[in-house]
Amino acid sequence: MKTLLIPSLLVVLGGIIFGSIFAANIYSLESGLPYFSYVFWQVFLGSIILLLICFFTGSLPRFNWQNIKVFTFTAVLGMLSPLIVFNVTADKLPPGVITLSVALIPASTYVMSLLIKTDRLRLVSILGVVIGFGSVLLIVIPSGSLPISGAEVWVIFSLLVPIACGANNAFIVLLRPPDVETFGLAAGTMLVASIILFPVTLAQDGLYFFGNFGWQAIGSTIWASLVWVIVYMCFFEIVKRTSGLFYAQINYVIVAAGLIWSWIIFSDSLSIWVWGAVILLFTSLALINIGAKKAKPKKP
Repeated sequence: MKTLLIPSLLVVLGGIIFGSIFAANIYSLESGLPYFSYVFWQVFLGSIILLLICFFTGSLPRFNWQNIKVFTFTAVLGMLSPLIVFNVTADKLPPGVITLSVALIPASTYVMSLLIKTDRLRLVSILGVVIGFGSVLLIVIPSGSLPISGAEVWVIFSLLVPIACGANNAFIVLLRPPDVETFGLAAGTMLVASIILFPVTLAQDGLYFFGNFGWQAIGSTIWASLVWVIVYMCFFEIVKRTSGLFYAQINYVIVAAGLIWSWIIFSDSLSIWVWGAVILLFTSLALINIGAKKAKPKKP
């Protein structure tokens, strides 16, 4: 198997970068920019940035049927489904419960990978997933975020996040065209996502230009678009080099990084539980590395 140093660095980098998007979301909310307009513009701008990179690197996406299937599959399951679930449940569930739905993504990815036989049963990998999930529990349980009386239906609805993202991470191993560059895949995915979001935005909020809501809206939208650019480049490159399960570990990094970014930007206090979770998080990543080195994923 190829060296795992670069994929490991990309998992950490992508997780740290994506963790900052929660701060961008707060700034956007404060600016008054409607949610779906904010989401549309960040995805659309991200696609433009990636298309420019593709143009200058000679790797423009090809919109044949095979590639369109990949773009649509990843856009709907990996990006749009979580965004819609987060928006619907934002005022119906405690943040800790939503965090747990994200933390379940690696486990759901592993289960689906086993079902479609793109990965094999490995004790070390299972241990890594369990420890990673435990790192999130260290953050959520001490804060008292788990009691959710009367919100059972929305808890079940929030499980669409690990199901959708897990399916995306598992099946992309089969769907990713081997001859297409990472830049082209990322650009095509974000362009398709913005096309799908356009009518949704019109129906929900109406399409508002982010520039009309001041510099805070402009800054947060550009910030979020750059985050998506980096994360999707990391996604397709990690999957190319390893597997969807390996990429799924990014969700543990995102949870911890989001809290650390809040500490840096908003001076939120971090307890010893959070720092303990960070230690467990990197232990989890190390175990997944060991499991990946022991056996290559099965090819169908």
